[in-house]
Amino acid sequence: MNRVSKLYQPQFRFVNLVLTRFCRDTACRVSTNSQNPIALCIIAVFVIAYLLSGCGGSDKKAARRDAEVFTDAMQRQVNVPRPVKRIVSMAPNVTEMLFAIGLDEEIVGVTDFCDFPDAARQKPKIGGYYNPSIETILSLAPDVIIATPDGYSKERIEKLDQAGISVFLVNPQKIDEVLETMLTLGKVTGKDDVAKQVVGNLRARVEAVREKVISIPVEKRPKVFYEIGHDPLITAGPGNFVDNLISAAGGINIASDAPTDWPRYSIEAVIMKAPDVIITAPHVASEGDAATEANASVWQKYKTIPAVQNGRIYPVNPDILLRSGPRIVDGLEKLYSLFILVSPSVEH
Repeated sequence: MNRVSKLYQPQFRFVNLVLTRFCRDTACRVSTNSQNPIALCIIAVFVIAYLLSGCGGSDKKAARRDAEVFTDAMQRQVNVPRPVKRIVSMAPNVTEMLFAIGLDEEIVGVTDFCDFPDAARQKPKIGGYYNPSIETILSLAPDVIIATPDGYSKERIEKLDQAGISVFLVNPQKIDEVLETMLTLGKVTGKDDVAKQVVGNLRARVEAVREKVISIPVEKRPKVFYEIGHDPLITAGPGNFVDNLISAAGGINIASDAPTDWPRYSIEAVIMKAPDVIITAPHVASEGDAATEANASVWQKYKTIPAVQNGRIYPVNPDILLRSGPRIVDGLEKLYSLFILVSPSVEH
C-alpha cells in the first residue's frame, strides 16, 4: 500500500461503506477494493453527487421503493421501507420491545448493553449507548433504525439520515406510553397483529393491578423511597418513570416533590419523611437473600425509619423498573406485591 493510500485509509473505509449501501439500493455492481486513491475519489464524487441530487435523497430513495410514512415520538415524518427486513436497535428498552413483538430474525444489530432476552446477547454489537459506531451501523445495512431521542448527539442521527437510512425515534415515559409504543413499532415493522396480542396481554395485567390499587385508601398506601445509588444517594423524582410505577403500584413516592427527575437526596430528608418501604437497585440484577442482606445493612444504622424497623428494604432488579420496555409490567406487579405487605388488611 502506498503512502497516500495509508494516509487516507480511514476515509476509504467510510467511502466503502457508503458505496456498499449505494450499490445495495441501486442494484449496481461497483468494485470498492481498489487501493488507488484517485479511483476511489472519482467513485465517491459520483456517489455523493447521486445522493445530493433529487434521485439520491433519503425521501426519494424511500419513495423509489415500497415505503410507508410514520410519525415518530419527536413528530418527525419518517419513510420506512416495506417490508422491513433489517433493524438496528440503539437502546436496551427498544431491543426488548422489538423482541417482545416477534422481531428476532429482523434484528441485525444492538448496543453493548442490550442483554435481554438472551438472544439479544448473540446479536452483532454497534457500540455503546452514548457512542454507537456509525461505520458499524452502516455496514449492517439496516432498513430502519429504532432509537430514543436521548443518549446520542444530534449529529449522529443526522449522519444516519444523510446515509439514506430511516431513523425512527421512540420515547415512552410512562406505563401506558410503553404499551402504545409497542403498538406503534408493530405498525412500523409490519408486526401489527403480534404487537396487538402481546400488548393486549400486558394491558390486562396492568389493569388487574390498577383495579386492586383503586380499593386502597390513600392513607393506607405506603410511603416509598427508591434508592438507585447510595453514594451519593440518588432517587426517582417527580414525573420520572419509576415515580409513575410507584404510584401505579399503590405507593407514595416520598421524593415526588424533588426539584429534578433524578435528584440527589439526603439521609436527613429520608429520615424526616419516614418511608414505610425502601426499594434498592442492586448493581447486580439479583433479588436473593444475599442481595437483601447487603442492601439492608447499609440502612441498619437509621433505626428511626419505619422501613428499617420493620425489615422492609427490598432489592429489585433495576432492569424491570428503569427500562421502559415490556418488563415494566413485571416491575409493576413486583412493587405491588411488596407494597401490599404494608396494608395486609386490604384484600389482594
